[in-house]
Amino acid sequence: MPKHTDMKKHTLIIAMLLLTGMWSCKKEDVNGLKENNGAQPGTVSNVTVKNENGAATISYSLPNDEDLLYIKAVYTLANGAKQEVKASYYTNQLRVAGFADTLKHTVKLYAYNRSEVASEPVDVTVEPLVSPLRLVFRNLTVRATAGGIRLKSVNQFKGDVVIVPLMDSLNNGDWANLDNVYTSDSLIAVSIRGLPPVQRRFGFFVRDRWLNRTDTMYVSLTPTKESQIQKLDFFNYMCDNDTKMSWGTTVDMMWSGLFNNEWPCTYTDESSGVPTTLTWGIGNGPVKLTRLNLLTRREGSLYYSKGSPRRFEIYGSNDATRDGDWSKWTKILTCEVVKPSGLPLGQENNADAAAGSAGFQFDFDEDTPPYRYLRLKCLQNWVGSYFIEIQNMSIWGTN
Repeated sequence: MPKHTDMKKHTLIIAMLLLTGMWSCKKEDVNGLKENNGAQPGTVSNVTVKNENGAATISYSLPNDEDLLYIKAVYTLANGAKQEVKASYYTNQLRVAGFADTLKHTVKLYAYNRSEVASEPVDVTVEPLVSPLRLVFRNLTVRATAGGIRLKSVNQFKGDVVIVPLMDSLNNGDWANLDNVYTSDSLIAVSIRGLPPVQRRFGFFVRDRWLNRTDTMYVSLTPTKESQIQKLDFFNYMCDNDTKMSWGTTVDMMWSGLFNNEWPCTYTDESSGVPTTLTWGIGNGPVKLTRLNLLTRREGSLYYSKGSPRRFEIYGSNDATRDGDWSKWTKILTCEVVKPSGLPLGQENNADAAAGSAGFQFDFDEDTPPYRYLRLKCLQNWVGSYFIEIQNMSIWGTN
């Protein structure tokens, strides 16, 4: 065999041995970062704290470790719940939240490398300001209203809070839950309806998503009587500038049609380039209105689609004229249908379906005077145009 062939074999063997030796050593990636680095990383430094309502933002300088991956904050809330917050090495701050008091709390900051090895902890003291749920509870007022109770409060920092209402339905101390109020709105104004005009004791507390909760406020209230307006008293009052109907449907299908979100229903002209308007009367004389429920058509399996109203207004009048003169009308309700899931158009979940099936309810302001004629103006449907599909509308009022 030629000598140069033997030399090639020896060279190949040596190369393979060298390659094996390289792989047996500690691995490093193309940037020189160690994949199996058991060395403890450095700690954060130059820590500063900005205390916030129920939270704190912690800023820091990162340790000078090439394979640093993230910073983790570990802390315990007053209710005993342990919390962790992570921030990548792309930022130099993180936010800790969920504090229900204004006491001092210790937050431990750890630096982690790509091998999930933690640094020594750095203790940081935070002293949160008054939490959003405490502020909501402080501002909470409750009073009787038509067919129920009215809750109002201010949620200045738009915290995610839950107002939990309780009722001693038998006046024996056996408290039952009413519908919880979930909100992050800055102004809270919610009515709980369907209660009899009988004095009852009610209790209210506020909690948040960390399961912190306030004390309970107790009050005795007597809801005023509320009743659904008979739809037999409704009548069509079409004005000259109302929107034309399509597919042979009529306005009165809003109160004389079906209740299953299916066809047929009130269906206005799709080609209209201006907000849809419909006009009708609700009785022999003015009625003091308390709330309405709008049931729209379901398109296939979707409630939030096509002509289902998304943003609309309700106007009232006691001297309406057939020419539809808007100077004779007063806006008494501004409505926006909110999709519970927030999913994009064409996608809905079980919560969306439950809300759509129940109908969309809106409360009239208690200072709204009685009216005999109503007018609906649709500003936007779920596909961005003006036409509407309404299967049924129920309205309640009080004497």
